[in-house]
Amino acid sequence: MDFKRLLENAYGGFRKHVDEIPMNGISTKVRDYIRHTAGVLRAPTNFVFGEVLTVFGCMLGKRVTVEDGVYRNRCSLFSAIVGAAGSSKSPTIDHVMRPLNAIDHKNYEHFVAQYQAAKSKGEEIPTFSNQLVASNETVENLFRILFRIRHSLNGLLFHQDELLNFFGANAKMYSDGNIISNFLTIYNGFTPLNVGRVSLDLPLKVDEPFLSILGGTQLKKVDELFKGQEGNGFQSRWCLWIANEDSPLIDDGDTTHDEEWKETLNATTYPAMQDITLHFENLQHLRHYDDLFREACVQFGDAGEDELSEIVKKESYTIRRLAAAVHTLNALADGYERPAEMIKEETVEYAAALVEHLFTNAAIVQHLIEQKRNKKITGREAILAIDGEYGIKNQSMFSQSLGGKPTQQYIAKILQEAKKQNIS
Repeated sequence: MDFKRLLENAYGGFRKHVDEIPMNGISTKVRDYIRHTAGVLRAPTNFVFGEVLTVFGCMLGKRVTVEDGVYRNRCSLFSAIVGAAGSSKSPTIDHVMRPLNAIDHKNYEHFVAQYQAAKSKGEEIPTFSNQLVASNETVENLFRILFRIRHSLNGLLFHQDELLNFFGANAKMYSDGNIISNFLTIYNGFTPLNVGRVSLDLPLKVDEPFLSILGGTQLKKVDELFKGQEGNGFQSRWCLWIANEDSPLIDDGDTTHDEEWKETLNATTYPAMQDITLHFENLQHLRHYDDLFREACVQFGDAGEDELSEIVKKESYTIRRLAAAVHTLNALADGYERPAEMIKEETVEYAAALVEHLFTNAAIVQHLIEQKRNKKITGREAILAIDGEYGIKNQSMFSQSLGGKPTQQYIAKILQEAKKQNIS
């Protein structure tokens, strides 16, 4: 794995499409489902691939833990489906999530029956403690759900159509940055999450939070998703699934692959799929990649402190999560009730290939972010920014202090336009 080469390729300029994610390491049934779904929706296979791994990892929840003697991980992922408007981000997410939503609906119907029975008998009212999906929630409601399902083996999938609508707004809402710190804790999965806010009824504590995130964003907006989070590790937790070429249209109504995907997800809830701890067949082989990540970290910035260095630092977690998810996905898709305890070298090799692809995507995104950071601010943007922060009370004096450029007339024009648009 040559990270230096990857960086050079990624910084070679903007690419409308990236290569297809390698699929040689996943079950034929899953591969066929991905290609068929992408064809039916005329969408990129990369979108469907990322959605499949994220949804499946969420269904594993707290049932599966992967250990190597140093780190413990679960198969939760923060996934952003990155593509232009109208590139089938939402349709593919909705399609892949259908079986998950069906299980969640069944769980809710069961809860409603219990609730009504308890209420009619005057018994203690139960809570909905096995929710699987939360869509477009406020941050407070999301934390309440995590608290409510804290004893469940299920994971929670937070689905947000446009990720920027959640993280962009909420990250700015709390000036102390606690919202992002909470999500860093959640990503860890084993560090207790403690949340206390004025808008919450009481402080919430979740000993082992499990949350996967799946949503879309546009490549031209992805810098806004991570704006203001430089250096805190938030960006490095994300898997960015960027569009490859759209698949050729498949015009048929064959549902065989959909049924197989449904059966695979249902299999995660069967009795055999509980309290599973996975290990690696060859730890030395796994740690070889850890050494590569450490070496690459130093190459990407002063003392390894830039954003790409942070991403490389976190690849040790990502490779373990992806290896465990792929290992279990292949076992269940091929009809086994439970995966073998040992993850083979070939699965680690495949997870490394996935990490290589994801790192290339991250480098492309980072290149675009740097381009926008270095873009010169226009006079109009400067006037609006200063007026928004301090208020331009005397336009003539403001113009004079800048040597007469911009002119007082131009300043007045910009502020008047802004006032009309209600953005000042």
